[in-house]
Amino acid sequence: MIIPTGNNFGCSAIEIKDYQSEKVVVLNSKFTIDPKNEAYRNASVLEIYVPDLSFGKSSNSSCFMRSEQLMWPDQSYRKTYGVGTVLRTWIKDKNTICIEKLPIYDELESIDIILATLYVQKGKRTPIEKSKVTKLNFVYQNYDMYEDNVCCVVEDGWCFLTADFSDNGYNYMQEDFVITLEGFPTDVNIDLYITGLPHQADVPGGGSYLGRLENGVITIPKPSATNSGTGYEPFIYFFAVRDKE
Repeated sequence: MIIPTGNNFGCSAIEIKDYQSEKVVVLNSKFTIDPKNEAYRNASVLEIYVPDLSFGKSSNSSCFMRSEQLMWPDQSYRKTYGVGTVLRTWIKDKNTICIEKLPIYDELESIDIILATLYVQKGKRTPIEKSKVTKLNFVYQNYDMYEDNVCCVVEDGWCFLTADFSDNGYNYMQEDFVITLEGFPTDVNIDLYITGLPHQADVPGGGSYLGRLENGVITIPKPSATNSGTGYEPFIYFFAVRDKE
């Protein structure tokens, strides 16, 4: 676990779960930013200051930004939509993690940043080692759904999973969304971001939900507004640290 020494955007109580080697750094975290904070307003790039990482500079990687907007607040049909998008992130030096600042949600109440990220060292060439793909079985507990474009990689200290989902009707996310991942490591516990959906908020980005992956089970609580529609396939994409015994 990494406890940052500070940041330049006025956020407190950040904790980062980490796996580090000479080849990769994998980081997992979720933290909330107040976009009205003066330090955030003055920052051009979000910087998190940490103790020494295993290497000093990385290539660009990705993380997620998410917020919520209440629409039609004075109406009986008011709804809160989750929205989000992808941000660039990189390791600037051994003590600085950088995240792109994208101000599209600066007028909303809060912004969540979700790190589910693998960084590779910049400027270092090594032989390419192909990882073995792990096969999974998706068990849907309360929806008639199916998955596609699945790729799962399991390594000693970290793992990767991406998949997209389709449903067979308009009942998607009318209750908690629960999937058991048979064959996935049970020592992974992270905040999970799912996106690729429509929304009716008046800000950019895709519709998104936030859930948890614990002990091989994905749980996404029922949202206040469902984001379902034909022609959309929500997806997950994350690198996760495996808990050390």
